[in-house]
Amino acid sequence: MPYIIAGEKFKTKDDLKTRCREILANTTDGQYVSEQSLPFLIELFQYHDEWSRKKGDGICGISAQMTTHGTRCFVLVRKDRTSIDISFPHAIRCIPGSRQGGLLPQPLRDFRSAARSAIESQIQEFRNEHLALTPVCLITNIELHRGNCHVDHTPPRTFDTILFEFCRKEKINPLNVEIGSLGGTVAVFEDEALKCNWQSYHRENADLRLLSKIGNLQLPKTRVDWRPLYQ
Repeated sequence: MPYIIAGEKFKTKDDLKTRCREILANTTDGQYVSEQSLPFLIELFQYHDEWSRKKGDGICGISAQMTTHGTRCFVLVRKDRTSIDISFPHAIRCIPGSRQGGLLPQPLRDFRSAARSAIESQIQEFRNEHLALTPVCLITNIELHRGNCHVDHTPPRTFDTILFEFCRKEKINPLNVEIGSLGGTVAVFEDEALKCNWQSYHRENADLRLLSKIGNLQLPKTRVDWRPLYQ
């Protein structure tokens, strides 16, 4: 079964190592890794058994450097501007041998995507109102602006938690919900009443906050067991 890291699928742990080496090869010493590679690395490094100690109070970037042994490695740049190296081979060794338990049925993935699409206007409204206050990310201390911020659902009431509660309240099996698309790419609810009910439930129950994109990525992911809704 495949390993899924930040939405990327890999057949083996060796494939994960290859992906890391490619990122290193495309990152010069002292330079931050690309924004496209960052979600993969942060999710991968959360498997490292020293992740909590190494990230400290939070990181503001991941860079690369040459080690004293002549090899190259990744470096966590903390929000206090200290830095520490971190081993991707060790992080990969810490990943459990089987990842199939984390795979969600495709209809459920589509349902969650449609639910996100339905509340996008609420997310944009919150972002616009709070950016006017010149906020700072509580994890990275980075001043937030439109290009670097992300709207997050404050734990423990995460997006998935609220959506799961809504489904249970309305007795919805997400695998049976009709999902359409806009432009062939954006998932949407076909049922307008369902969409309106979800929008109202989200507006009443969501506790939103602004974080930097990198701050949001390094938060531990809350897993929701969706199976009681469809099994």
